Amino acid sequence: MKKHILFYLLFATPIFALAQSKNNSKQLTILYTNDLHAHVNPQQLDWISTTHKIGGFANIATLVKNEKIANTNTVYFDAGDYFTGPYISSLTKGAAVIDVMNHMSIDAACIGNHEFDHGWQNVPTQLIKAKFPVLNGNIFVKQTKQLLWNHPYKIIVKNGIRIGVIGLHGQFAFYDTISDEMIQGVEARDEEKYLQQYINELKNKTDLIVLLIHEGIPGRQSSKGITDVGRNLKKDIELAQKISGVDVIVTGHAHQGTPDALESNGTIIVSTDALGMQLGKLTITYDQQKDKIIAYQNKLNYIYDDEVIDDSATKAAINKWENQLSVITQQKICVTPVKLFRSYGEESLLGNMVADAMLFAHPTCDFALVNSGGLRQDIDAGTITLGNLISAFPFPNTNILVDMKGQDVLALFEHAASLTNGILQVSKGVVLTYNEQSPVGNRVVSLTINGQPIQPNQTYKIITSNFMADGGDGYFAFKKAVFRKNTQEIILDAMAAYLKTFSSYSPSLEGRIKKVDN
Repeated sequence: MKKHILFYLLFATPIFALAQSKNNSKQLTILYTNDLHAHVNPQQLDWISTTHKIGGFANIATLVKNEKIANTNTVYFDAGDYFTGPYISSLTKGAAVIDVMNHMSIDAACIGNHEFDHGWQNVPTQLIKAKFPVLNGNIFVKQTKQLLWNHPYKIIVKNGIRIGVIGLHGQFAFYDTISDEMIQGVEARDEEKYLQQYINELKNKTDLIVLLIHEGIPGRQSSKGITDVGRNLKKDIELAQKISGVDVIVTGHAHQGTPDALESNGTIIVSTDALGMQLGKLTITYDQQKDKIIAYQNKLNYIYDDEVIDDSATKAAINKWENQLSVITQQKICVTPVKLFRSYGEESLLGNMVADAMLFAHPTCDFALVNSGGLRQDIDAGTITLGNLISAFPFPNTNILVDMKGQDVLALFEHAASLTNGILQVSKGVVLTYNEQSPVGNRVVSLTINGQPIQPNQTYKIITSNFMADGGDGYFAFKKAVFRKNTQEIILDAMAAYLKTFSSYSPSLEGRIKKVDN
């Protein structure tokens, strides 16, 4: 038997072991993804497999469509952040991603923070092209009662079960991870208040309520995985404890998979590890007489490219856009003999390169700072193209010059060492030593700038991104800058200009970020 056929049978076989009442129970299968981040093509993720590529929208579409053929009582939901990742999103402001997703048999999706990466006005411009329901009920045009996207929920009927599907965005995730200038005209309002409002509106019209929400701690954009499920989905657990009446939460933003579904106050919580590497499958048994879910089973399966046949319609849409964009993306920048990797808690070759490129553009600065979460994809050894650079750093961020006192610089690095939003990636000349086991706020062991210890009252000239300078990822100390200038220079241009000075770029780790134990 061919591998892809075996995979399909394993994934799509109905779960007969679920407990059920003979006359009153009905089954429903919920397939789910989150934080796809425009990874339309399969990718090599070494911490999962060094020999098989993982994911891809055409593979997801095949699995979803096959499941729906085998089991008509199936829905497919996504919990947001389908924009921003490989260049196919950035170069089209998300239009290509929506076009591809239109072929994936999605029953509903919510809006994530990265759908705002090209400004809030772009959100309805792109989402109106979606042929699947996109939901959000708590992002409003500022100082009005008008929802930016006036589709808070939808009722779907499957197997006679009336499913109320609500879409929301957590306030913390909204303001913590979106550049201020991209959301000047809109605001996220209390998700708890609006969840309760929509539950009240739906409870007499539905049997089950499913919440699609983008909230919680930011995902770790790293080449290394994490497994602390409960901590990373704490916000979802707390939301379920505060607001009763939600049967299932499909959540995004934390990039945290749930091999075993979580339960909180009677609510089932599920999520994937992101980037399209998995398709989740939650099969539930609903008892009509008891009006409750009486049993469920969750599976979180990695999608191996060589075990699934591409969905032809989805693949054709991907190819169409890649061909259109190739004149830009295939431009050669230089070559590298090593993989430029990311890391969330330590120095990385990609982080070093981006920071050095920014400093190269403004050599009179003392150093450059880059947030680890801004690095979205590794660059493989070989020829580096413009497409590689866009996929690695897909944001339209600009270089910002700031002057800051040393004591405020130290506060930046203390926040970095907390790892709630990732360590800072730094340019040459900066050496940070930190202890992850020390209390938050007291983790910096030493910090030197060009060989000299940081001086609290000295003023330092720094170059960073507009996202960081606005306090993004919780780096609020930037707001204490004594001087600030937006150069309007796109960071991507600085990266390309820097790398073009090398025929072969051959970096190595230099000990810029050092982690020590007690």
